[in-house]
Amino acid sequence: MFRLTFVSLLVLLFVTGYTNETSLLTGERQMTAVADEIHAGTDPASPGPNVVTAEGAAKPGLPGSAPPPVHADAGKPAGRPDASPGPATGPVPGTPAKPDNVPHPTAAKRVALTFDDGPDKKYTPQILDILKKREVKATFFVVGLQVEKCADVLKRIVEEGHAVGNHTYDHANLTERTAAEIAEEIRQTDEAIRKALGTGTDLFRPPYGATNDVVKKTVADSKQELVQWTVDTRDWAGTTPDEIMEKVKSQTKPDGIILMHCFGGKNGKLDNTVEALPRVIDYLKDEGYTFVTVPELLAAEAETREQKKAQGNGHGHGQGQVQAQAPRSEAQVQA
Repeated sequence: MFRLTFVSLLVLLFVTGYTNETSLLTGERQMTAVADEIHAGTDPASPGPNVVTAEGAAKPGLPGSAPPPVHADAGKPAGRPDASPGPATGPVPGTPAKPDNVPHPTAAKRVALTFDDGPDKKYTPQILDILKKREVKATFFVVGLQVEKCADVLKRIVEEGHAVGNHTYDHANLTERTAAEIAEEIRQTDEAIRKALGTGTDLFRPPYGATNDVVKKTVADSKQELVQWTVDTRDWAGTTPDEIMEKVKSQTKPDGIILMHCFGGKNGKLDNTVEALPRVIDYLKDEGYTFVTVPELLAAEAETREQKKAQGNGHGHGQGQVQAQAPRSEAQVQA
């Protein structure tokens, strides 16, 4: 009898473990399949998603408005919906509260590299090594849960001169959240950043680049600058280094923002990003681009607008620029 009971227990444990593992794998495959479906039919040469300017004007970009599904690094616990946002204390080093206060390059061809979803202890350090070797500064939009796990990596990001932005606490699709829940996502992440660095950030990028009126208002009420992107490398989906290069070559324009990732990726891998990054940097340098952080880009655009106003020509922004404020979204992609 005892023998039979023991054997039954072993069988039960095996079945339970197998079921859990199968469930996790199935969920990951479903997310990948949905992501591919959402992006099917998207013009790969498109310059990127809509960009909301400081004045609130939208610029044409990636077709389709529905945000993509959570990618491989999803499955993070949701934020608390009943909490209210706390006041921002101050920007992370390299991320000024006021773009006009940031010194910036005067080069006509500027471009900003951005990395989402980190930090982590595998890919983020490799990306930082590449940036350091090539003397390039970038901007990292970090997830609160990852900040709590890898505070030391976040510190390195800032110590090496890069800027930091808020990317929510658990990579939630904010268009499915209430204003209170959105505010809590922002607050929790800002708190994690301040705990690690001693100060917060005023840059914010919504997961998937998904926004609506509620999201925009809540971000503004939280004193954050909404930042999106103009170039989507789709590295998270497993695009090859050659495909990443083609997207960069076809989509990059002066004052553009390039979307890449430093955590997550298809099956949890971003080796394609690490392999492509040196090529991306070298190509853009050869094309005459100067790499800047998002705060520097916003400051430059703000100055340009002021100059146009002073000259009596304050209408519009040049081709797809960053707008002191609302950089491009991870647009329906996946960030």
